[in-house]
Amino acid sequence: MSATNSLHYQLCCEAAKWLHKRKHDVNKCPSKPCYRGHGFCRACIAFKFVTVELCTYGTEQADVWGFNGTDSAVIEVKTTHADFLNDKKKWFRSDVAEKCGLQAGAYRWYLCPTDVIKADELPQGWGLLYWDGKHINHVVAPIRFENSWKVDLHFLYSLLLREKFPQKIFNYRGQNTTIKPKTVFDPHKVLNPDEMKSLDSDISHVVGDNLFDLI
Repeated sequence: MSATNSLHYQLCCEAAKWLHKRKHDVNKCPSKPCYRGHGFCRACIAFKFVTVELCTYGTEQADVWGFNGTDSAVIEVKTTHADFLNDKKKWFRSDVAEKCGLQAGAYRWYLCPTDVIKADELPQGWGLLYWDGKHINHVVAPIRFENSWKVDLHFLYSLLLREKFPQKIFNYRGQNTTIKPKTVFDPHKVLNPDEMKSLDSDISHVVGDNLFDLI
């Protein structure tokens, strides 16, 4: 985790705020990346649940992770070009990790100070955000990754645990089933004639009228 007085942590916090709020109406998007063959980039969407430098038991520890019920997003903050190059060497950035579903985020961006990372250096599918000292500017739209759900569940599970979300059964119908549990037969109980008749009927229904057919 980065120091609280570092540029890295400052940009993580800015990225979290950017991801959490609705930026603008997609129909009024000035760059309209959605209409340039990239698909819906989610840059205008508010992700309701956002974490900053959350440690999980998974392989990837994203700087910023967000979830909105249907999609997830990751923003990796890089303050220097050397940091960006080192990030590309990490195992969970490899093709093997991608094929195994061990990379987080259906949508992924790098965030850096302006021009630290060039658009033509980005890994395939990643988007790019620039910090100009006051605002985050959307530079390159990401494409959607389809195999991130395993690691996203790691983040969601860690978030629920840290927030002490109750571990219980959630039944929002507010009532129990009306089906009565079947009575377990007690071999030591003395049965009355009606109970004997009912038991005989149940046995006949299961094994047939002639018990000796089973021998």
